[in-house]
Amino acid sequence: MKAKFNITKISIIAILVVALFFGASYYYIAVINRELKAETLLYLSEVGNQGVELVESKTNNQIENLKTTARMIQASGNFNQDQMVNLIKLQAQKSDYKRMAIALPNGVVITTDGIERNISGRVYFQEALAGKSVISETITDYIDGKKINAYATPIYNGNDVAAVLVATVETESFKEFLGVNTFNNQGYSFIVKANGDEVVGSLHPNSVGDFNNMFDVLGKAEFSGGDSLETLKAKMEKGESGSYISKYNGLERYTVYEPLTISDWYMMTVVPTRVVNVQTMKILESASFLIVIALIAISLLFLIILIFQNRSKNKLAKIAFEDEVTGGNNWQKFKLEATEMLEKNDQRSYVLLTFDIDQFRFINEAYGLDRGNELLKLIMDILKANLGKNETCARVSADHFVIFCGGLSHGKITQRIRNFIRILNAEKEVLKIKEKIICHFGIYIIENETKDLEKIREKANMARIAAKRSENGAWFFYSDAFRKIIEDEKEIIDSMDEALNNNEFEMYLQPKYNLHTDEFCGCEALVRWNHPQKGLRSPVAFIPIFEQTGFIRKLDMFMIEAACKILKHWEENGFPEMTVSVNISRKNLHQSDFTQKVLKITDDYRIKKHCLEMEITESVIFEDLERMIEVGKNFRDDGFKISMDDFGSGYSSINLLETLPLDTIKIDQGFFKDNLKNERTQIVVKAMIELIKQLGMTVVAEGIETKEEVDILRKLNCDIIQGYYYGKPMTVGDFEEMVFKK
Repeated sequence: MKAKFNITKISIIAILVVALFFGASYYYIAVINRELKAETLLYLSEVGNQGVELVESKTNNQIENLKTTARMIQASGNFNQDQMVNLIKLQAQKSDYKRMAIALPNGVVITTDGIERNISGRVYFQEALAGKSVISETITDYIDGKKINAYATPIYNGNDVAAVLVATVETESFKEFLGVNTFNNQGYSFIVKANGDEVVGSLHPNSVGDFNNMFDVLGKAEFSGGDSLETLKAKMEKGESGSYISKYNGLERYTVYEPLTISDWYMMTVVPTRVVNVQTMKILESASFLIVIALIAISLLFLIILIFQNRSKNKLAKIAFEDEVTGGNNWQKFKLEATEMLEKNDQRSYVLLTFDIDQFRFINEAYGLDRGNELLKLIMDILKANLGKNETCARVSADHFVIFCGGLSHGKITQRIRNFIRILNAEKEVLKIKEKIICHFGIYIIENETKDLEKIREKANMARIAAKRSENGAWFFYSDAFRKIIEDEKEIIDSMDEALNNNEFEMYLQPKYNLHTDEFCGCEALVRWNHPQKGLRSPVAFIPIFEQTGFIRKLDMFMIEAACKILKHWEENGFPEMTVSVNISRKNLHQSDFTQKVLKITDDYRIKKHCLEMEITESVIFEDLERMIEVGKNFRDDGFKISMDDFGSGYSSINLLETLPLDTIKIDQGFFKDNLKNERTQIVVKAMIELIKQLGMTVVAEGIETKEEVDILRKLNCDIIQGYYYGKPMTVGDFEEMVFKK
């Protein structure tokens, strides 16, 4: 009886253990399955975003190329349709476009391959005729009946649209951006409209094949997770993203949908659930087998489960934590590793560096996206090769990287940055990139109590942005002093409007001296902020902030009015006629009503308009050449003078000077600072002066501080001198005392 009791007891225990194990196994598998679904949808969403960025980047580049070609045609001044077609034929042959064409306002279009049609009924043509640069819906090619998308941009003759530049691409060409190289190439993508109509389909074996409307296909599908069909339709109608799990044609699929900025297109990124569930199925099969052989196999069962769990985690970790472009860590993996190091609390000091590549998008444009990606991978390889113990790195996004390291002094940090830049510029030769690679580093010394990596990176990013404006341009350390600068900037922003209302801004004048007549001939108006508590503030402290916030527009108008007041005062008091130059910011140049505002002020004060000179920096002029030509012509037509400041400080093209509506060129002081004694410098400056004067413009040399410099410039036939030698910026009263009364 006792033996029978023991057998029963053991049997019951065995059954309970098996049942408990089976229940635990079932629960564990369910948890893994949920995690796999969640991680899969998250990863698919990231892949979908990358696909969206690729398609949008491609279309944006195409539109920008088209705009550039349109500007070239505008600059030629020839608006004959046949001549315009001839201008774009070479580009049509070299580009990826199916064909290019010029359409007149009446809709008659001639293609570069000699075909003539009327496209007046096309929506994209009507939008371009209204002044927009657009990409069309998927339409049927009039010529061969294939599906195409058309890019269109207006060609202006003055303020009127003289023609429309058109370029078409086959819709199928978008397929090269739809590959989802993940999940062992089992995933795929396609593009539809918000109403479900197909734009670019997929020929992947796992896809549903050809269809007219996605919603018609999904109407026959079974939804088992995520959004329902009704929710999907509602979200796509509103331009929202989402995900769902559906089964049709006998195959269950995960799908993530993301809107594009192109019309109402949507990127649909898909992967079969079986690809992810294969590990779960193996766990189920192993668990079922081990349960059959009962308790003697429990230990083996747990071992197998652990093995499969580890494999699943490794695969998911690769999906979740590996950067696809570089093969290194992504930001999520970086946060885990860096946080773990911080939490060890080994009393070491840690540093987070974030950096980006200067003008990286130009590398992509000049060498292509593949070469740009190769450069990003090279950077990751260099970073990983130079990591020490308890250090990690990652690519966050685009060309932004982060590095986490410990126990380094300021000197060692900057030395590592120099070494990295040196190695990078040596090894980039393999990629046949000719330009020097310049990086900007933001550095944050992590305090012991700080463990929030998001906030740490935010501070490092602030320092990185500051590095772009710093003297060395390569790196910047976040510090209490830097935080104080940020606080000071906020204080300036909070008080600038009140300061303008309280007349705290004052106009100072720096005299200009004419070397031909040996007398003062004008001045430059410079703003000063006379704070009631802090006294005079240097423009360096507040002008960049005003430009960022847009307040500079108000300050420009204040200075123009102040200049008009003093010009009227001088005229009424019989003082000699002088020209006052006022600096104009890029913010105002892009305001459509700027010239009208200036005219109203000058008309109110009834000044002689040729005495007011608009001074614009070289960088602003060449930043938007077409806008500058338009604004400059308007001002000159109204009788004002236009001056280019800082000439030679950037990358301006001298051959463009003849097209610019300029009266005066101010040569940047960098040409003169400690260099004017050099014979080669004098040759360059003399050539510049002669060229500018031959174009009918006046030459001003600024930043002149010594008599020796004045004598040399007089010999070189320079017209006007501005600098400390003839006077620093001074109050209006001091200027009048020096120039008029003496």
